[in-house]
Amino acid sequence: MILRYLAIPFGIGLAFLVLWLMWPSPINPIRWDEPAAPPLDGVLSPDDDLAAATIFQAGAPSAARSVAVSTDGMVYFGTSDGDLMRLRTGLSDDDIQPEYLAHIADAPLFGLAWIDESNLAIAATGSIHAFNLTSLEVRTLSTGSTARSFGNLSSLTVADNGVIYFTDSSARWDHASPRPGYFYDMLENRPNGLVYAWDPRRRITTQVRDRLYYPTGIALASDGQSLLVSETFRYMIQRIWVAGPRHGEIEVFAKNLPGMPTGIALDGKGGVIVAMATRRSRLLATAHRNPGLTRFLIKLPQWLRPTDSRPQGFVLRLNESDGQIRDAFHDQDSALNYLSSVTIGPGGAMWLGSSFGGVIGRFDPDDLDDQTAQP
Repeated sequence: MILRYLAIPFGIGLAFLVLWLMWPSPINPIRWDEPAAPPLDGVLSPDDDLAAATIFQAGAPSAARSVAVSTDGMVYFGTSDGDLMRLRTGLSDDDIQPEYLAHIADAPLFGLAWIDESNLAIAATGSIHAFNLTSLEVRTLSTGSTARSFGNLSSLTVADNGVIYFTDSSARWDHASPRPGYFYDMLENRPNGLVYAWDPRRRITTQVRDRLYYPTGIALASDGQSLLVSETFRYMIQRIWVAGPRHGEIEVFAKNLPGMPTGIALDGKGGVIVAMATRRSRLLATAHRNPGLTRFLIKLPQWLRPTDSRPQGFVLRLNESDGQIRDAFHDQDSALNYLSSVTIGPGGAMWLGSSFGGVIGRFDPDDLDDQTAQP
């Protein structure tokens, strides 16, 4: 009798299990036998240097994914509502409140870079804009190339001739979709990213490079002829030549990094500063090596999926000459995790943005040297 009562719920449960297993996965991952992460020793040894960073509150968790700092110390950042905000850090370091400047787009803002002292280039998720700080005028520069519309714009850099280079992290999983695009792209492990250039003279957008693995950071190298582009979920940085005798070529600048690289900036002293969202994940490595398992896990409710421990962001300084790691700055308990951008402000300080922290960090390694030198 008991078996008869148990048979009905068991049969229903089995039917649901079969249907669930047959239900198509929303992603189609491929296998990548990613290399083992380098050990965190030597120059990579975790320290507490980044704990010396000054933290500024930017508002909502999705605010301040990118930061721009003017020569007079004003700090600009965008919000998920498409607004441009400003921190007047020169007034006081106590309880600084962001002030609203302008509405740029009906979409989240991700990338900021200076065109000149009065104009900011701004990347919304699906468009590029210019904002004049004097007139408060907003101009839409581009919403796509002749071949395709943008999917997930993330960062940009401006050359001396005014050309704006920018990354489209994923042409497949755009931010307009309710799906968690960055998460799907991370698990699918396919080259859906691109780099574009917008030419102010011809006012057109052209594709510089495609088939990149979630590019999120971009900086013009000091030679003025090449771009450094981070591929976040491949733990590497590519060098792409956009001028000179090697125009159109690409080569690896740094590979098998100890975390997920995002924002990139040059420090003007022969170094490349790289914001690292978090350390490498064994769980993600397992997913990359087992696409069948990944298809299975992605169909689970979020609360049933395995998760990693708390993210730990950090910052690397590489030699621009050879891509070798020179310094690493950590903070085991910092609010600066899921780092998404880095820019160098007046005096050489690093200004850090976060994808989900809602904070801005100011960190100057020279301050550490000064503290060490004190008796």
